[in-house]
Amino acid sequence: MENVIGIIEKRIRNASWEDAENMFTTFRHLAATLEQDKGNILCLVENKLGMLCLKVQEMVKDFEEKEILRIKQCLQDFFEKNSNTDSSVLRNEMRKIIRQEIGKEFDVFRNDSERAILKSIQEAVDYFLWHANNIIQEFKIAVEILFEIPMGQFEYSVDIYKGSNFYCIAREYTKTSGNKFHFISRYFLSQPARRKLVFHEMIAEASSCVSRNCDRVLCDIISGICSTIEYYASQLKDLGNHPIVQIGQAIQEGLARRSVENGTNKLDHRRLLTV
Repeated sequence: MENVIGIIEKRIRNASWEDAENMFTTFRHLAATLEQDKGNILCLVENKLGMLCLKVQEMVKDFEEKEILRIKQCLQDFFEKNSNTDSSVLRNEMRKIIRQEIGKEFDVFRNDSERAILKSIQEAVDYFLWHANNIIQEFKIAVEILFEIPMGQFEYSVDIYKGSNFYCIAREYTKTSGNKFHFISRYFLSQPARRKLVFHEMIAEASSCVSRNCDRVLCDIISGICSTIEYYASQLKDLGNHPIVQIGQAIQEGLARRSVENGTNKLDHRRLLTV
């Protein structure tokens, strides 16, 4: 790259003032176009991953609805098979069922959804890298034509984002009823009535537990997707910046030396650099 910079500086120094001004103006236009292209790519990637966020929301919502129905059915089956169980024992056993079922199914959902999500993210990243390489190659070709010089190998590389742990473990959520009437009325209810009351409480608790865990999973996944966007966005900002700075400095140095050697009006030189 140092040889290229030296040649560009020499071409600017030996060119006519009109040609030097044209090269400088054209190069600034190329740099601005590259910057605009980078912004367009970022918008495309954000749109793709934004669509993935919507897909994840639908995926989690669908899982939540099915999981609530499934656990309700498990509790219903257990309740019917244990019609003579004491209400306190019934509550403890149903909570075990809720904890076990949620832990089991959330693991399955995590594994299945993780594969689907990572595949979609990889597709978005491949799309990003393909477009990034295209615009940097277009920039390279334009610079080669402008200064009539081969730039050599000039590819855009990026470190692949390694963070894929979007999930937290499932937690058991219990909530004590704030309705004191439940606790008072239990003392006056028959054992079958108490068991039925416990059953309805456990149904509500299971729904709450599933929903809270789904909220956490959704939050973790969305956070991971956003981290991916931010990671590649930060790298995209640096795309082509180094050669742009180097070529820009070479042009300015060539113009400065040209002014000294050819006695070009310094005001014209300053005017060009501030365009």
